[in-house]
Amino acid sequence: MLNLKLTTPSGKTQDLNLPLRVEGIVQRPMPFYLAYGKATATFETPDADLNEKLGSLMPNAVEGGVQELNLLAYILDRMDEKRLALLWGNLPDEPCDITELTRRASYFCDHYLDRDGNPDPYVVPLERYRESSSLSEKLQREFRMNLEKQRMTGGQLFDSIIEQARENGDLARFDAIDEYILDDTSYKGKLCSYEFDLLPAMNFGGSEGIYIDCYLKGKFDESGRDSLHIGTIKTLDTNLNACKVMGELCGALMYHENRFVNENLYLFDSTESIERMITKSMEIEQAQSTGPEMQMGQQI
Repeated sequence: MLNLKLTTPSGKTQDLNLPLRVEGIVQRPMPFYLAYGKATATFETPDADLNEKLGSLMPNAVEGGVQELNLLAYILDRMDEKRLALLWGNLPDEPCDITELTRRASYFCDHYLDRDGNPDPYVVPLERYRESSSLSEKLQREFRMNLEKQRMTGGQLFDSIIEQARENGDLARFDAIDEYILDDTSYKGKLCSYEFDLLPAMNFGGSEGIYIDCYLKGKFDESGRDSLHIGTIKTLDTNLNACKVMGELCGALMYHENRFVNENLYLFDSTESIERMITKSMEIEQAQSTGPEMQMGQQI
């Protein structure tokens, strides 16, 4: 229901569609654009006149950043044609802050009409209505739940490192002496800090072969632990060539772990840090809104 075109001082642009999808926020390059970009907001309800009117009311800055705009888009997305028409007829004449637009949208979305779609005779007048925090709280819960779904366990990070190394051709020599590659699924906690390093520890096994045990060392979550075993790689060979292959593989794993984490840095950041990013004050430029591009939301 709301599109943001973020433009950096150098002229680079990036689109962000609201309501928010977590995966669109936590992966590069979006954090860079949120930190340095100026936004042009374009509304995309089914009513072209309403889109233009909402665009004309946008302030020059939004103190609550993307999160505040996201709440407005979330409410608009829930409104059917009748509710959007009521909102259109009760918008202010002059630009106002996002809180006021959200208050009015919330009123006609969830309060003005009864279950049968008729004006509720017991509802408070618009001028006396104070927006309920329930929608905001629901949206925040959904965001945190979806963020948690995007996060990885240590074992899943190990699998991603192996996949990236294989795609790069760095497992070819090991494949010739491979016994197994096994992720560690015993610890179910999700990684929510990137202050760790991968430590591949190579050693001869107690009975046979050569092992690489991979650990995360440092801060990787809020458990207080500073070491986490995430996977094991084994060959049955014990000759000099096998030692060289396994040693080379340790270096490749360190490289691909560092690359993967840095390319997905905010996926490993704390929830509080990500929420600070999306609540950062944002500059808004005026733009003409386009006609309808999305299907109408349904009242829930």
